[in-house]
Amino acid sequence: AHTLSGLLDPEWHTLTLISARQHYIYLPASLRALVNPDYPLSTVFMPYDNIFGKFPGKIIHGSVTSVEENKLAPLSSYEPGKLYSGSVIYQSLGGRDDEDLMPERLHYDVLVVATGSQWEGFTGFPAETEKCMAHIETWRMKFKEANDIVIAGGGAVGLETAGELKDIYPDKNVTIVHADRLPLNDIYPDRFRSLVEHRLQTRGVQFTFDDAIIGNPTISEKSSLKTRNGTTLKCDLLVPARGGRPNTRFLSFLSPSPLSDRGFVKVDPTLQLQHHPNIFAVGDIVDWPEIRQLIKIRYGHASIVVENVLSLLQGMRPRKKYKGTMELILITNGKNCGTTYCGLFGGFVLGDWFTSRLKSRNLMVNEARKGLALDPLNISY
Repeated sequence: AHTLSGLLDPEWHTLTLISARQHYIYLPASLRALVNPDYPLSTVFMPYDNIFGKFPGKIIHGSVTSVEENKLAPLSSYEPGKLYSGSVIYQSLGGRDDEDLMPERLHYDVLVVATGSQWEGFTGFPAETEKCMAHIETWRMKFKEANDIVIAGGGAVGLETAGELKDIYPDKNVTIVHADRLPLNDIYPDRFRSLVEHRLQTRGVQFTFDDAIIGNPTISEKSSLKTRNGTTLKCDLLVPARGGRPNTRFLSFLSPSPLSDRGFVKVDPTLQLQHHPNIFAVGDIVDWPEIRQLIKIRYGHASIVVENVLSLLQGMRPRKKYKGTMELILITNGKNCGTTYCGLFGGFVLGDWFTSRLKSRNLMVNEARKGLALDPLNISY
């Protein structure tokens, strides 16, 4: 939205952002905020105030329930100079009476879907900012009071949460249960995955591999739980960190369906939805053979979609194609440590010095704020 706002003509175009949240939630910083009671919440909750710059855009605080296309929309063909419109059906949030809660309809000529993932457990933030604040305070107290913490999932979220816990509570027992043989997944080389494991182990984090926690069992004080393979783990706090699910259910009403069996959005290389050429998708929801990361949007998807949207609005066929980006991942281990993998030149690994300066210390908060046209924060933590 921010990039498009600087390229559209307000005499010819309108630009509307529909968000179920009053603030943008920066998830990489939320892990630290959930654990550390002194970490400023301004690093997590970022306002949309400057998102359109000088463009007279509009923000709607609502939840999209479905998308309806014009019945004349083509299934696959593209006719230059012709836009096939549709409507977004949404539910306004924050209304005071019943009329405000009725579904509403917003016309579009071009639609960009960037709804991201739905998370469970401690990263499953409510829509309202006040409830988000309460959610964070609840989990801060849970972490403070727990002694034996089990993290279900050894992906980036689980690994970085373990590092944050060891920064604030070095004496607490932290165990990560992961369904694979090493942390993360097989797209990354073993030497990188083993190094991530080793550096967390040196801080006292334990791992249980090739195993899983089934569901979210209720944990009572001084309790334990059993893994899928029957291993008993001492546990008074279970932290689900299995990864998110694509937030795409509202697209299921389109015909033919653009969704894969797992709910991801099937796209052409132009990032247009297959059979729905006036709808684009970016981010975690895209069905593409790559690891889903925020960095892929910023340095991959966004520029492709912006250029192709402008082409469509100018009556031209979108031609900019997404070819994937290199795999780059920075796994923090608290605020001073971490491990990085870069897929260039056959792949190489970098350690604490590089990772801490690029991400661990400030979590790239000001990079996220820049994308929202916000002033940088002086992060002294």
